[in-house]
Amino acid sequence: MSVLITEKHISRKLTVNLDQHQINVRPIIKGAIDEASHTLTDAYVSNKSLEWSARNLDQFKRDDFLKNLFKNMMNVASLQSRDFAVQVEGCKGVLIWSNRSQLFSWSQTINTFKYARLLGWTAALKAFIKLNAVSADKIRRKIMADHPKHIIIGFIGILPQEQNKGLGTALVEYVLDKADECHYPVYVEATDYQAVKFFERFGFVSQGQIVLSKDQMATMTPMVRLPIAMDEPKSLQVRPGRRDSDKSC
Repeated sequence: MSVLITEKHISRKLTVNLDQHQINVRPIIKGAIDEASHTLTDAYVSNKSLEWSARNLDQFKRDDFLKNLFKNMMNVASLQSRDFAVQVEGCKGVLIWSNRSQLFSWSQTINTFKYARLLGWTAALKAFIKLNAVSADKIRRKIMADHPKHIIIGFIGILPQEQNKGLGTALVEYVLDKADECHYPVYVEATDYQAVKFFERFGFVSQGQIVLSKDQMATMTPMVRLPIAMDEPKSLQVRPGRRDSDKSC
């Protein structure tokens, strides 16, 4: 799938400091959700776990399914808080996070499921539901039992041609700064070796590898990063969610 990333809906601000660009993390506005969903789809298209989940689909149906899944997830996130769906560099990098576990529950993406059913993607739906039932609920609740208040990184993706430029680092550090401020641990599920090594750079620790398929083609590594407590904890600072009709930041 070719992806056209435009900036007609997003103004991108870069602060120049001694010839170095400071990457500015910004909310994903409603008018850019489609662009952001393309970014996540391109970033996850070679992910082994998602490839396994959608293996009965041809490439175009799989990509279309993922795009609509991510689109609906971002829409739900930004309605809860503008800070829960963020981007860098004109949606070249995207991250979805929350302190509300239900955001990443399939019950919150029912519209995506109805859409997929209408297009006859039943096999993909069953696989994704199975994948989520194993990871997002039982495993996370068990691992985070001692931390009822925590932050979850749901999805992070950088366009393949834009990787290794610090975009992913900027997005993750944006969330970690908020986590440290309120003394919340951060939970994430890495679905390949590269993701595990990436999150280890920020202090995330593996909680063991979970095999999701009998053929061991799909695995998931829950990872937790404890907060760096520098000052007295503050309440988690996030802005209100946008209105459904609001196309601005």
